[in-house]
Amino acid sequence: MTRYDAFYVDKGQYPFGDLLTVFGLARVLSNALSDASTQGYRLDILDKGSYYQLVSKSPIERDGLSAPRMPQRAIRTPKTLLPDEIASYDYEAEKAVVSDFFAAKRHNADAASPSPYWDILRAINPAALPGYNSLMVDWYTVSGEPEVFSVLLDLFASTPNDVGNAVKRWQALDKANGWGIKAYSTAQQLYNPDSGKGQNRVKADGMAIGNVDQFWLIEWLKAVGFYEGALTRLMRGTKDRKTFVLAPRDLTWETHSQVMAEFVGAMQVSESSTRFDCLAVLRYSRALLDHLVAPGGSPLDHLRRKLNVRKHVASGFYTAFYKDMGNAIATMNMSFIALPGWISVENRDEATLFIEILNELEQFVRQFDESHSDAFALLQYLRDFLSGDDIRALFRFTNAFPAYLMGKRERNQYARQLSTEFIERLIMSSEKPLARILESSGFQNIAYAIRQSTVTAQRKKQEGNRRYDIRYGLGQELVRRSRYRNEFVVALTDFIHKYNAENAMVLEKYRKPNTKLSEEEAKNFRRSILTRDIDEIVVLIDEYDSQTVANLLIAYGYARVSTEQQDDQEPTELNENEENAS
Repeated sequence: MTRYDAFYVDKGQYPFGDLLTVFGLARVLSNALSDASTQGYRLDILDKGSYYQLVSKSPIERDGLSAPRMPQRAIRTPKTLLPDEIASYDYEAEKAVVSDFFAAKRHNADAASPSPYWDILRAINPAALPGYNSLMVDWYTVSGEPEVFSVLLDLFASTPNDVGNAVKRWQALDKANGWGIKAYSTAQQLYNPDSGKGQNRVKADGMAIGNVDQFWLIEWLKAVGFYEGALTRLMRGTKDRKTFVLAPRDLTWETHSQVMAEFVGAMQVSESSTRFDCLAVLRYSRALLDHLVAPGGSPLDHLRRKLNVRKHVASGFYTAFYKDMGNAIATMNMSFIALPGWISVENRDEATLFIEILNELEQFVRQFDESHSDAFALLQYLRDFLSGDDIRALFRFTNAFPAYLMGKRERNQYARQLSTEFIERLIMSSEKPLARILESSGFQNIAYAIRQSTVTAQRKKQEGNRRYDIRYGLGQELVRRSRYRNEFVVALTDFIHKYNAENAMVLEKYRKPNTKLSEEEAKNFRRSILTRDIDEIVVLIDEYDSQTVANLLIAYGYARVSTEQQDDQEPTELNENEENAS
Protein backbone atom coordinates (compact mmCIF):
# COMPACT_ATOMS: atom_id res chain seq x y z
CA MET A 1 0.00 0.00 0.00
CA THR A 2 1.46 3.35 -1.12
CA ARG A 3 1.07 6.22 1.35
CA TYR A 4 1.90 9.87 0.76
CA ASP A 5 2.66 12.20 3.66
CA ALA A 6 3.13 15.27 1.50
CA PHE A 7 3.60 16.48 -2.08
CA TYR A 8 6.26 18.86 -3.33
CA VAL A 9 6.40 21.24 -6.29
CA ASP A 10 9.84 22.65 -7.03
CA LYS A 11 10.23 26.38 -7.63
CA GLY A 12 11.82 27.81 -10.73
CA GLN A 13 13.38 31.22 -11.14
CA TYR A 14 9.94 32.81 -11.67
CA PRO A 15 7.33 30.66 -9.85
CA PHE A 16 4.30 31.92 -11.82
CA GLY A 17 3.80 28.58 -13.61
CA ASP A 18 4.94 26.53 -10.61
CA LEU A 19 2.16 28.02 -8.51
CA LEU A 20 -0.39 27.06 -11.16
CA THR A 21 0.97 23.52 -10.86
CA VAL A 22 0.46 23.71 -7.08
CA PHE A 23 -3.14 24.86 -7.42
CA GLY A 24 -3.84 22.28 -10.12
CA LEU A 25 -2.42 19.49 -7.97
CA ALA A 26 -4.42 20.72 -4.97
CA ARG A 27 -7.61 20.66 -7.04
CA VAL A 28 -6.90 17.11 -8.28
CA LEU A 29 -6.11 15.85 -4.77
CA SER A 30 -9.15 17.58 -3.28
CA ASN A 31 -11.44 16.02 -5.90
CA ALA A 32 -9.87 12.59 -5.43
CA LEU A 33 -10.20 12.73 -1.63
CA SER A 34 -13.77 13.98 -1.91
CA ASP A 35 -14.69 11.22 -4.38
CA ALA A 36 -13.21 8.67 -1.99
CA SER A 37 -15.44 10.06 0.81
CA THR A 38 -12.35 10.65 2.94
CA GLN A 39 -13.66 12.07 6.20
CA GLY A 40 -12.15 15.28 7.55
CA TYR A 41 -9.48 15.60 4.90
CA ARG A 42 -7.53 18.84 4.87
CA LEU A 43 -4.87 20.14 2.50
CA ASP A 44 -2.39 22.82 3.55
CA ILE A 45 -0.39 24.76 0.95
CA LEU A 46 2.98 25.83 2.35
CA ASP A 47 5.86 27.87 0.95
CA LYS A 48 9.09 26.10 1.95
CA GLY A 49 11.58 28.37 0.18
CA SER A 50 12.89 26.25 -2.69
CA TYR A 51 9.61 24.37 -3.15
CA TYR A 52 5.91 24.44 -2.33
CA GLN A 53 4.48 21.70 -0.16
CA LEU A 54 0.99 20.20 -0.05
CA VAL A 55 0.38 18.52 3.29
CA SER A 56 -2.60 16.37 4.18
CA LYS A 57 -4.01 16.25 7.70
CA SER A 58 -3.49 12.47 7.60
CA PRO A 59 -1.39 10.37 5.20
CA ILE A 60 -3.02 9.76 1.81
CA GLU A 61 -3.38 6.12 0.83
CA ARG A 62 -2.99 5.68 -2.92
CA ASP A 63 -5.07 2.48 -3.12
CA GLY A 64 -8.15 4.27 -1.84
CA LEU A 65 -8.05 6.99 -4.50
CA SER A 66 -9.01 7.14 -8.14
CA ALA A 67 -8.12 9.92 -10.55
CA PRO A 68 -10.90 12.49 -10.99
CA ARG A 69 -12.36 12.26 -14.48
CA MET A 70 -12.31 15.94 -15.42
CA PRO A 71 -11.16 18.43 -12.75
CA GLN A 72 -11.72 21.11 -15.37
CA ARG A 73 -13.60 21.22 -18.67
CA ALA A 74 -12.54 21.64 -22.27
CA ILE A 75 -13.77 24.69 -24.23
CA ARG A 76 -16.11 24.10 -27.16
CA THR A 77 -16.34 26.63 -30.01
CA PRO A 78 -17.84 26.29 -33.52
CA LYS A 79 -14.35 25.58 -34.87
CA THR A 80 -13.20 23.01 -32.29
CA LEU A 81 -13.53 19.25 -32.66
CA LEU A 82 -14.14 17.56 -29.31
CA PRO A 83 -15.62 14.21 -28.31
CA ASP A 84 -19.33 14.66 -27.67
CA GLU A 85 -19.08 13.02 -24.24
CA ILE A 86 -16.31 15.25 -22.85
CA ALA A 87 -17.35 17.92 -20.32
CA SER A 88 -16.91 21.36 -21.85
CA TYR A 89 -17.77 25.05 -21.66
CA ASP A 90 -19.82 26.34 -24.59
CA TYR A 91 -17.87 29.49 -25.43
CA GLU A 92 -20.54 31.12 -27.59
CA ALA A 93 -23.24 30.46 -25.00
CA GLU A 94 -21.06 31.96 -22.25
CA LYS A 95 -20.38 34.97 -24.46
CA ALA A 96 -24.11 35.47 -25.02
CA VAL A 97 -24.73 35.44 -21.25
CA VAL A 98 -22.12 38.21 -20.85
CA SER A 99 -23.70 40.32 -23.63
CA ASP A 100 -27.19 39.89 -22.17
CA PHE A 101 -25.91 40.78 -18.70
CA PHE A 102 -24.40 44.10 -19.79
CA ALA A 103 -27.38 44.94 -22.00
CA ALA A 104 -29.72 44.37 -19.05
CA LYS A 105 -27.49 46.37 -16.75
CA ARG A 106 -27.65 49.39 -19.08
CA HIS A 107 -31.44 49.31 -18.76
CA ASN A 108 -31.49 48.56 -15.02
CA ALA A 109 -32.96 45.13 -15.69
CA ASP A 110 -32.13 41.73 -14.24
CA ALA A 111 -30.15 39.08 -16.10
CA ALA A 112 -28.16 35.95 -15.35
CA SER A 113 -24.64 36.70 -14.10
CA PRO A 114 -21.70 35.65 -16.29
CA SER A 115 -19.63 32.64 -15.31
CA PRO A 116 -16.85 33.50 -12.84
CA TYR A 117 -14.55 31.75 -15.33
CA TRP A 118 -15.50 33.93 -18.30
CA ASP A 119 -12.27 35.92 -18.31
CA ILE A 120 -10.27 32.69 -18.12
CA LEU A 121 -12.18 31.28 -21.10
CA ARG A 122 -11.46 34.28 -23.28
CA ALA A 123 -7.86 34.37 -22.13
CA ILE A 124 -7.49 30.81 -23.45
CA ASN A 125 -9.46 31.41 -26.65
CA PRO A 126 -8.13 31.70 -29.31
CA ALA A 127 -4.34 31.73 -28.82
CA ALA A 128 -4.04 28.93 -26.25
CA LEU A 129 -7.19 26.98 -27.18
CA PRO A 130 -5.73 24.16 -29.34
CA GLY A 131 -3.08 23.28 -26.75
CA TYR A 132 -5.55 23.61 -23.87
CA ASN A 133 -8.17 21.36 -25.42
CA SER A 134 -5.51 18.83 -26.39
CA LEU A 135 -4.48 18.54 -22.73
CA MET A 136 -8.08 18.12 -21.58
CA VAL A 137 -8.80 15.43 -24.17
CA ASP A 138 -5.58 13.58 -23.31
CA TRP A 139 -6.49 13.50 -19.60
CA TYR A 140 -10.03 12.38 -20.44
CA THR A 141 -8.53 9.54 -22.44
CA VAL A 142 -6.20 8.20 -19.72
CA SER A 143 -7.63 9.31 -16.37
CA GLY A 144 -9.32 5.98 -15.72
CA GLU A 145 -5.95 4.21 -15.59
CA PRO A 146 -4.56 3.86 -12.04
CA GLU A 147 -1.00 3.73 -13.37
CA VAL A 148 -1.37 7.24 -14.82
CA PHE A 149 -2.49 8.65 -11.50
CA SER A 150 0.47 6.89 -9.85
CA VAL A 151 2.87 8.60 -12.28
CA LEU A 152 1.34 11.95 -11.39
CA LEU A 153 1.42 11.46 -7.61
CA ASP A 154 4.89 9.87 -7.55
CA LEU A 155 6.28 12.80 -9.55
CA PHE A 156 5.46 15.18 -6.68
CA ALA A 157 6.03 12.75 -3.79
CA SER A 158 9.61 13.95 -3.30
CA THR A 159 11.85 16.92 -4.01
CA PRO A 160 13.55 17.62 -6.30
CA ASN A 161 10.81 16.38 -8.64
CA ASP A 162 12.13 13.52 -10.79
CA VAL A 163 10.59 14.61 -14.09
CA GLY A 164 12.94 12.39 -16.11
CA ASN A 165 11.71 9.23 -14.39
CA ALA A 166 8.07 10.32 -14.76
CA VAL A 167 8.61 10.82 -18.50
CA LYS A 168 10.12 7.32 -18.86
CA ARG A 169 7.22 5.76 -16.97
CA TRP A 170 4.74 7.65 -19.10
CA GLN A 171 6.40 6.63 -22.35
CA ALA A 172 6.26 2.97 -21.28
CA LEU A 173 2.57 3.28 -20.38
CA ASP A 174 1.72 5.05 -23.61
CA LYS A 175 3.50 2.41 -25.69
CA ALA A 176 1.80 -0.45 -23.82
CA ASN A 177 -1.69 1.06 -24.21
CA GLY A 178 -1.31 2.60 -27.65
CA TRP A 179 -2.69 6.01 -26.66
CA GLY A 180 -0.36 7.93 -28.94
CA ILE A 181 0.04 10.79 -26.41
CA LYS A 182 3.50 12.36 -26.51
CA ALA A 183 5.35 12.87 -23.24
CA TYR A 184 5.98 16.52 -23.97
CA SER A 185 3.64 19.33 -24.99
CA THR A 186 4.30 22.96 -25.79
CA ALA A 187 4.53 25.22 -22.73
CA GLN A 188 1.73 27.73 -23.25
CA GLN A 189 2.81 31.33 -22.72
CA LEU A 190 -0.43 32.02 -20.86
CA TYR A 191 0.70 29.73 -18.02
CA ASN A 192 4.46 30.12 -18.54
CA PRO A 193 5.13 33.81 -19.27
CA ASP A 194 8.88 33.24 -18.89
CA SER A 195 8.97 30.35 -21.37
CA GLY A 196 7.44 31.65 -24.57
CA LYS A 197 8.98 31.73 -27.99
CA GLY A 198 12.26 33.58 -28.36
CA GLN A 199 15.46 33.64 -26.39
CA ASN A 200 14.78 31.07 -23.74
CA ARG A 201 17.89 28.95 -23.34
CA VAL A 202 18.91 28.19 -19.77
CA LYS A 203 22.51 28.79 -20.78
CA ALA A 204 23.10 31.82 -23.00
CA ASP A 205 25.20 29.96 -25.59
CA GLY A 206 23.03 30.84 -28.56
CA MET A 207 19.65 32.13 -29.63
CA ALA A 208 16.87 30.26 -31.37
CA ILE A 209 13.21 31.11 -31.87
CA GLY A 210 11.14 28.11 -30.93
CA ASN A 211 8.72 26.63 -28.44
CA VAL A 212 9.66 25.31 -25.00
CA ASP A 213 8.37 21.82 -24.19
CA GLN A 214 7.03 20.58 -20.86
CA PHE A 215 5.98 17.19 -19.51
CA TRP A 216 2.33 17.10 -20.50
CA LEU A 217 0.96 16.15 -17.06
CA ILE A 218 2.65 19.20 -15.52
CA GLU A 219 1.27 21.40 -18.29
CA TRP A 220 -2.18 19.89 -17.73
CA LEU A 221 -1.97 20.71 -14.01
CA LYS A 222 -1.15 24.33 -14.87
CA ALA A 223 -4.22 24.53 -17.09
CA VAL A 224 -6.36 23.19 -14.21
CA GLY A 225 -4.64 25.46 -11.67
CA PHE A 226 -5.29 28.52 -13.82
CA TYR A 227 -8.94 28.33 -12.73
CA GLU A 228 -8.04 27.96 -9.07
CA GLY A 229 -5.22 30.40 -8.30
CA ALA A 230 -5.20 33.02 -11.06
CA LEU A 231 -7.04 36.25 -11.83
CA THR A 232 -6.83 37.46 -15.41
CA ARG A 233 -8.43 40.56 -16.91
CA LEU A 234 -8.19 42.73 -20.00
CA MET A 235 -6.85 46.20 -19.36
CA ARG A 236 -9.30 49.06 -19.71
CA GLY A 237 -9.58 50.38 -23.24
CA THR A 238 -7.22 47.80 -24.79
CA LYS A 239 -6.95 44.11 -25.65
CA ASP A 240 -3.83 43.81 -23.49
CA ARG A 241 -4.09 41.40 -20.57
CA LYS A 242 -2.77 41.17 -17.03
CA THR A 243 -2.74 37.99 -14.95
CA PHE A 244 -2.20 37.63 -11.19
CA VAL A 245 -1.26 34.33 -9.52
CA LEU A 246 -1.47 34.12 -5.74
CA ALA A 247 1.69 33.20 -3.82
CA PRO A 248 0.54 31.45 -0.59
CA ARG A 249 2.72 31.03 2.48
CA ASP A 250 0.43 28.95 4.70
CA LEU A 251 -3.12 28.41 3.47
CA THR A 252 -5.59 25.59 3.70
CA TRP A 253 -7.18 24.62 0.40
CA GLU A 254 -10.63 25.35 1.83
CA THR A 255 -9.65 28.84 2.98
CA HIS A 256 -7.94 29.57 -0.32
CA SER A 257 -11.00 28.52 -2.35
CA GLN A 258 -13.37 30.69 -0.29
CA VAL A 259 -11.14 33.78 -0.21
CA MET A 260 -10.19 33.51 -3.89
CA ALA A 261 -13.84 33.26 -4.93
CA GLU A 262 -14.69 36.43 -2.98
CA PHE A 263 -11.62 38.21 -4.38
CA VAL A 264 -12.35 37.30 -8.00
CA GLY A 265 -15.96 38.40 -7.52
CA ALA A 266 -14.74 41.82 -6.37
CA MET A 267 -12.50 42.25 -9.43
CA GLN A 268 -15.11 42.20 -12.19
CA VAL A 269 -14.28 45.60 -13.67
CA SER A 270 -11.53 46.26 -16.21
CA GLU A 271 -8.82 48.56 -14.85
CA SER A 272 -5.69 50.34 -15.94
CA SER A 273 -2.50 48.50 -15.06
CA THR A 274 -1.21 50.36 -11.98
CA ARG A 275 -4.65 50.89 -10.48
CA PHE A 276 -5.31 47.20 -11.04
CA ASP A 277 -2.22 46.34 -8.97
CA CYS A 278 -3.35 48.54 -6.10
CA LEU A 279 -6.93 47.26 -6.10
CA ALA A 280 -5.83 43.62 -6.32
CA VAL A 281 -3.65 44.00 -3.22
CA LEU A 282 -6.35 45.87 -1.29
CA ARG A 283 -9.27 43.63 -2.23
CA TYR A 284 -7.48 40.32 -1.64
CA SER A 285 -6.31 41.54 1.79
CA ARG A 286 -9.86 42.60 2.60
CA ALA A 287 -11.33 39.28 1.39
CA LEU A 288 -8.86 37.45 3.62
CA LEU A 289 -9.70 39.57 6.67
CA ASP A 290 -13.43 39.17 5.96
CA HIS A 291 -12.86 35.42 6.08
CA LEU A 292 -10.98 35.72 9.37
CA VAL A 293 -13.76 37.68 11.08
CA ALA A 294 -16.62 35.61 9.67
CA PRO A 295 -18.92 34.38 12.46
CA GLY A 296 -18.96 30.73 13.37
CA GLY A 297 -15.59 29.10 13.87
CA SER A 298 -13.59 32.12 12.78
CA PRO A 299 -9.89 31.31 12.39
CA LEU A 300 -9.20 34.32 14.60
CA ASP A 301 -10.78 32.47 17.51
CA HIS A 302 -7.91 29.98 17.42
CA LEU A 303 -4.92 32.24 16.87
CA ARG A 304 -1.95 31.64 19.11
CA ARG A 305 0.19 34.41 17.68
CA LYS A 306 -0.18 37.78 16.02
CA LEU A 307 -1.04 36.99 12.41
CA ASN A 308 0.82 39.00 9.77
CA VAL A 309 -0.95 38.63 6.44
CA ARG A 310 2.20 38.78 4.31
CA LYS A 311 4.47 36.68 6.51
CA HIS A 312 2.01 34.02 7.64
CA VAL A 313 -0.75 33.68 5.02
CA ALA A 314 0.11 34.88 1.49
CA SER A 315 3.06 36.94 0.31
CA GLY A 316 1.38 38.53 -2.71
CA PHE A 317 0.92 37.97 -6.44
CA TYR A 318 3.19 37.06 -9.31
CA THR A 319 1.98 39.02 -12.32
CA ALA A 320 2.40 38.87 -16.08
CA PHE A 321 1.44 41.56 -18.58
CA TYR A 322 0.62 40.32 -22.09
CA LYS A 323 0.57 42.55 -25.16
CA ASP A 324 -2.13 41.78 -27.70
CA MET A 325 -0.59 40.91 -31.07
CA GLY A 326 -3.78 40.01 -32.93
CA ASN A 327 -4.00 36.21 -32.92
CA ALA A 328 -1.14 35.87 -30.44
CA ILE A 329 0.13 37.44 -27.23
CA ALA A 330 3.60 38.58 -26.17
CA THR A 331 4.82 38.76 -22.59
CA MET A 332 5.90 42.34 -21.96
CA ASN A 333 6.47 42.39 -18.21
CA MET A 334 6.68 40.04 -15.23
CA SER A 335 6.68 41.29 -11.64
CA PHE A 336 5.73 40.57 -8.06
CA ILE A 337 3.21 42.60 -6.05
CA ALA A 338 3.41 41.99 -2.30
CA LEU A 339 0.54 42.24 0.14
CA PRO A 340 0.78 44.98 2.81
CA GLY A 341 3.19 43.88 5.52
CA TRP A 342 1.67 46.27 8.05
CA ILE A 343 -1.50 44.20 8.42
CA SER A 344 -1.06 42.20 11.63
CA VAL A 345 -4.03 41.02 13.70
CA GLU A 346 -4.65 38.90 16.76
CA ASN A 347 -8.35 39.46 17.37
CA ARG A 348 -11.57 40.35 15.58
CA ASP A 349 -11.46 44.03 16.55
CA GLU A 350 -8.04 44.51 14.98
CA ALA A 351 -9.12 42.72 11.82
CA THR A 352 -12.22 44.94 11.59
CA LEU A 353 -10.04 48.05 11.98
CA PHE A 354 -7.82 46.98 9.09
CA ILE A 355 -10.86 46.24 6.93
CA GLU A 356 -11.94 49.86 7.47
CA ILE A 357 -8.45 51.07 6.50
CA LEU A 358 -8.49 48.96 3.33
CA ASN A 359 -11.98 50.21 2.42
CA GLU A 360 -10.87 53.84 2.70
CA LEU A 361 -7.73 53.17 0.68
CA GLU A 362 -9.77 51.49 -2.04
CA GLN A 363 -12.19 54.41 -2.29
CA PHE A 364 -9.21 56.73 -2.44
CA VAL A 365 -7.42 54.75 -5.19
CA ARG A 366 -10.49 54.58 -7.39
CA GLN A 367 -10.52 58.34 -7.97
CA PHE A 368 -7.29 58.37 -9.99
CA ASP A 369 -7.44 58.21 -13.79
CA GLU A 370 -4.17 56.62 -14.83
CA SER A 371 -4.34 58.10 -18.33
CA HIS A 372 -3.33 61.45 -16.79
CA SER A 373 0.33 61.79 -15.86
CA ASP A 374 -0.23 63.34 -12.41
CA ALA A 375 -2.61 60.56 -11.37
CA PHE A 376 -0.27 57.92 -12.81
CA ALA A 377 2.61 59.13 -10.63
CA LEU A 378 0.40 59.17 -7.52
CA LEU A 379 -0.77 55.61 -8.18
CA GLN A 380 2.82 54.45 -8.54
CA TYR A 381 3.68 55.94 -5.14
CA LEU A 382 0.65 54.23 -3.59
CA ARG A 383 1.57 50.89 -5.17
CA ASP A 384 5.13 51.22 -3.88
CA PHE A 385 3.80 51.80 -0.38
CA LEU A 386 1.24 48.98 -0.48
CA SER A 387 3.67 46.48 -1.92
CA GLY A 388 6.91 47.62 -0.34
CA ASP A 389 5.87 48.86 3.11
CA ASP A 390 8.08 51.86 2.40
CA ILE A 391 6.89 54.79 4.48
CA ARG A 392 8.96 57.02 2.19
CA ALA A 393 6.73 55.98 -0.73
CA LEU A 394 3.69 57.02 1.30
CA PHE A 395 5.35 60.37 1.99
CA ARG A 396 6.19 60.77 -1.71
CA PHE A 397 2.49 60.34 -2.34
CA THR A 398 1.30 62.70 0.39
CA ASN A 399 3.85 65.31 -0.73
CA ALA A 400 2.65 65.18 -4.33
CA PHE A 401 -1.06 64.87 -3.58
CA PRO A 402 -1.72 68.47 -2.40
CA ALA A 403 -1.02 69.91 -5.87
CA TYR A 404 -3.37 67.33 -7.41
CA LEU A 405 -6.07 67.99 -4.78
CA MET A 406 -5.92 71.78 -4.97
CA GLY A 407 -5.87 71.73 -8.77
CA LYS A 408 -8.91 69.47 -8.96
CA ARG A 409 -10.86 71.51 -6.43
CA GLU A 410 -9.96 74.75 -8.20
CA ARG A 411 -11.56 73.34 -11.38
CA ASN A 412 -14.62 72.19 -9.39
CA GLN A 413 -13.75 68.55 -10.11
CA TYR A 414 -14.09 65.56 -7.84
CA ALA A 415 -11.20 64.89 -5.46
CA ARG A 416 -11.30 62.70 -2.37
CA GLN A 417 -9.09 63.39 0.66
CA LEU A 418 -7.78 60.90 3.15
CA SER A 419 -9.05 61.44 6.68
CA THR A 420 -6.90 62.39 9.64
CA GLU A 421 -8.16 59.30 11.46
CA PHE A 422 -7.02 57.12 8.57
CA ILE A 423 -3.53 58.63 8.59
CA GLU A 424 -3.26 58.07 12.33
CA ARG A 425 -4.27 54.44 11.95
CA LEU A 426 -1.91 53.88 9.05
CA ILE A 427 1.08 55.47 10.75
CA MET A 428 0.45 53.56 13.96
CA SER A 429 0.15 50.31 12.02
CA SER A 430 3.23 50.71 9.83
CA GLU A 431 5.54 53.08 11.74
CA LYS A 432 4.66 53.04 15.45
CA PRO A 433 7.66 55.18 16.52
CA LEU A 434 6.13 58.09 14.58
CA ALA A 435 2.91 57.95 16.58
CA ARG A 436 4.37 60.31 19.23
CA ILE A 437 4.61 63.07 16.61
CA LEU A 438 0.91 62.78 15.82
CA GLU A 439 0.06 62.88 19.53
CA SER A 440 1.81 66.23 20.04
CA SER A 441 -0.58 69.16 20.46
CA GLY A 442 1.96 71.43 18.76
CA PHE A 443 1.99 69.16 15.71
CA GLN A 444 -1.80 68.98 15.66
CA ASN A 445 -2.19 72.76 15.89
CA ILE A 446 0.31 73.52 13.12
CA ALA A 447 -1.26 70.83 10.88
CA TYR A 448 -4.59 72.57 11.60
CA ALA A 449 -3.09 75.88 10.44
CA ILE A 450 -1.85 74.25 7.19
CA ARG A 451 -5.30 72.77 6.57
CA GLN A 452 -7.04 76.06 7.25
CA SER A 453 -4.72 77.92 4.87
CA THR A 454 -5.14 75.42 2.01
CA VAL A 455 -8.01 72.98 1.53
CA THR A 456 -10.35 74.62 4.05
CA ALA A 457 -9.78 78.13 2.66
CA GLN A 458 -10.33 76.78 -0.85
CA ARG A 459 -13.60 75.10 0.13
CA LYS A 460 -14.85 78.26 1.84
CA LYS A 461 -13.97 80.30 -1.24
CA GLN A 462 -16.21 78.02 -3.32
CA GLU A 463 -18.95 78.61 -0.73
CA GLY A 464 -18.54 82.37 -1.17
CA ASN A 465 -16.47 83.01 1.97
CA ARG A 466 -13.26 84.83 0.97
CA ARG A 467 -12.06 85.97 4.39
CA TYR A 468 -8.77 84.10 4.22
CA ASP A 469 -6.20 83.78 1.45
CA ILE A 470 -5.41 80.38 -0.06
CA ARG A 471 -1.78 79.27 0.18
CA TYR A 472 -1.58 77.19 -3.00
CA GLY A 473 2.12 76.30 -2.93
CA LEU A 474 2.53 75.80 0.80
CA GLY A 475 2.97 72.03 0.71
CA GLN A 476 5.56 72.14 -2.08
CA GLU A 477 7.47 74.92 -0.29
CA LEU A 478 7.68 72.96 2.96
CA VAL A 479 8.80 69.81 1.14
CA ARG A 480 11.50 71.74 -0.71
CA ARG A 481 12.87 73.31 2.47
CA SER A 482 12.66 70.15 4.61
CA ARG A 483 16.01 68.74 3.42
CA TYR A 484 17.83 71.08 5.76
CA ARG A 485 16.70 71.61 9.32
CA ASN A 486 17.36 75.33 9.62
CA GLU A 487 15.77 76.17 6.26
CA PHE A 488 12.69 74.18 7.18
CA VAL A 489 12.34 75.87 10.57
CA VAL A 490 12.66 79.27 8.86
CA ALA A 491 10.03 78.37 6.25
CA LEU A 492 7.65 76.95 8.84
CA THR A 493 7.95 79.87 11.24
CA ASP A 494 7.55 82.31 8.33
CA PHE A 495 4.26 80.58 7.44
CA ILE A 496 3.15 80.68 11.10
CA HIS A 497 3.98 84.39 11.33
CA LYS A 498 1.91 85.20 8.22
CA TYR A 499 -0.90 82.90 9.34
CA ASN A 500 -1.18 84.59 12.76
CA ALA A 501 -0.93 88.06 11.18
CA GLU A 502 -3.76 87.24 8.76
CA ASN A 503 -5.85 85.92 11.65
CA ALA A 504 -5.37 89.21 13.52
CA MET A 505 -6.33 91.29 10.47
CA VAL A 506 -9.46 89.26 9.76
CA LEU A 507 -10.48 89.37 13.41
CA GLU A 508 -10.02 93.16 13.51
CA LYS A 509 -12.00 93.57 10.31
CA TYR A 510 -15.01 91.43 11.16
CA ARG A 511 -15.27 91.65 14.97
CA LYS A 512 -17.28 94.40 16.55
CA PRO A 513 -15.02 96.95 18.33
CA ASN A 514 -14.44 96.53 22.06
CA THR A 515 -16.43 93.30 22.26
CA LYS A 516 -15.44 89.80 23.21
CA LEU A 517 -16.28 86.95 20.85
CA SER A 518 -18.85 84.48 22.06
CA GLU A 519 -18.08 80.78 21.77
CA GLU A 520 -20.41 80.53 18.77
CA GLU A 521 -18.87 83.56 17.02
CA ALA A 522 -15.35 82.21 17.59
CA LYS A 523 -16.17 79.24 15.35
CA ASN A 524 -16.21 81.59 12.37
CA PHE A 525 -12.56 82.53 12.93
CA ARG A 526 -9.35 80.51 12.87
CA ARG A 527 -7.41 79.92 16.04
CA SER A 528 -3.82 81.14 16.07
CA ILE A 529 -0.59 79.25 16.71
CA LEU A 530 0.98 79.70 20.16
CA THR A 531 4.66 79.88 21.08
CA ARG A 532 4.42 76.53 22.88
CA ASP A 533 3.24 74.94 19.62
CA ILE A 534 6.42 76.16 17.93
CA ASP A 535 8.52 74.95 20.86
CA GLU A 536 7.00 71.47 20.59
CA ILE A 537 7.50 71.17 16.84
CA VAL A 538 11.15 72.24 17.11
CA VAL A 539 11.74 69.58 19.77
CA LEU A 540 10.20 66.99 17.44
CA ILE A 541 12.42 68.13 14.57
CA ASP A 542 15.47 67.71 16.76
CA GLU A 543 14.34 64.30 18.03
CA TYR A 544 13.38 62.88 14.64
CA ASP A 545 14.40 64.99 11.62
CA SER A 546 13.02 67.86 9.58
CA GLN A 547 11.95 65.72 6.61
CA THR A 548 9.94 63.27 8.74
CA VAL A 549 8.13 66.06 10.56
CA ALA A 550 7.51 67.93 7.31
CA ASN A 551 6.13 64.83 5.61
CA LEU A 552 3.72 64.17 8.45
CA LEU A 553 2.63 67.81 8.66
CA ILE A 554 1.75 67.80 4.96
CA ALA A 555 0.03 64.42 5.09
CA TYR A 556 -2.03 65.47 8.09
CA GLY A 557 -2.53 69.08 7.05
CA TYR A 558 -4.05 68.21 3.67
CA ALA A 559 -6.31 65.50 5.10
CA ARG A 560 -9.92 66.10 6.03
CA VAL A 561 -10.83 66.02 9.70
CA SER A 562 -12.45 62.68 10.44
CA THR A 563 -15.73 64.28 11.58
CA GLU A 564 -16.15 66.16 8.29
CA GLN A 565 -18.14 64.71 5.40
CA GLN A 566 -16.46 64.18 2.06
CA ASP A 567 -17.01 67.37 0.08
CA ASP A 568 -17.81 65.80 -3.27
CA GLN A 569 -19.67 62.73 -4.39
CA GLU A 570 -17.52 59.90 -5.66
CA PRO A 571 -17.90 59.16 -9.39
CA THR A 572 -19.58 55.93 -10.37
CA GLU A 573 -17.14 53.15 -11.16
CA LEU A 574 -17.20 52.20 -14.83
CA ASN A 575 -18.32 48.69 -15.63
CA GLU A 576 -16.37 46.43 -17.91
CA ASN A 577 -17.03 47.29 -21.53
CA GLU A 578 -19.25 44.79 -23.30
CA GLU A 579 -17.21 45.29 -26.46
CA ASN A 580 -14.31 43.52 -24.73
CA ALA A 581 -16.36 40.33 -24.40
CA SER A 582 -15.04 38.81 -27.60
